[in-house]
Amino acid sequence: MDPTTQGKADDPVPGVFRRTGGLQWHARVLRRWRLHQPFRNEIAEFLGAWRPAGSRLILVGSSAGWFLPSRFLAQFSRLTMIELDRSAPFFFRLRHGSALRRAGSSAEWIFGDFVSALPPLLRARRGTPVLFCNVLGQLGLERADYEEWLAALPSMLEGHPWASFHDRFSTVIDGVTDGRDFPDQQGFSSEAPLDSVRLQQMGYAGVWIDHGTGGLLPARVPRRYLPWKITPKRFHWVEAGRVN
Repeated sequence: MDPTTQGKADDPVPGVFRRTGGLQWHARVLRRWRLHQPFRNEIAEFLGAWRPAGSRLILVGSSAGWFLPSRFLAQFSRLTMIELDRSAPFFFRLRHGSALRRAGSSAEWIFGDFVSALPPLLRARRGTPVLFCNVLGQLGLERADYEEWLAALPSMLEGHPWASFHDRFSTVIDGVTDGRDFPDQQGFSSEAPLDSVRLQQMGYAGVWIDHGTGGLLPARVPRRYLPWKITPKRFHWVEAGRVN
């Protein structure tokens, strides 16, 4: 199947108000800054261990880069951002502008759905590393054909080092965990994908949303699972992996 011709849904349209991002997302991140700090620390550690070759990086769904460390971004001289949120550049400059200017790094923005924008970019820039920034687990909210795209993505990225952190499972906290304290949960590494059986073995009950990303990373790739309390009542397990 060629995913560029078999889509079941039209490409989402860029804007400043979006279901999975936009101005409301920036307001939430700023309001929950302290709550999200442990997750930012986990992402910084994950990306700190990834050193792909080359001076360019393609970022998909980086938004304002709220969860990306400036030190990681500044090692690249050229950043190419594929983004649906037209307000993202303003907040990205607030977050990372000074550090990138000091490092001599520049950023270009491509506004559009990565399903359409990424394939030609990969063909034009062979070998350029790609980072998916918590976007692949949200694809089901944007497209009816998300399962086909997630299945096709690893082969599409052949020849490119890539990394992703993405929603694996999420839940509403109240009444879910048999007395466990979500904020104290720690990230863990695993050679196997996290699934509903593993969640039960870890002591979690209740209803969990599967974000459809269980088969995204190749079997040989080590996985890191990061706890993220996105709001006081909503908790996510985020899967992170690097493919070199």
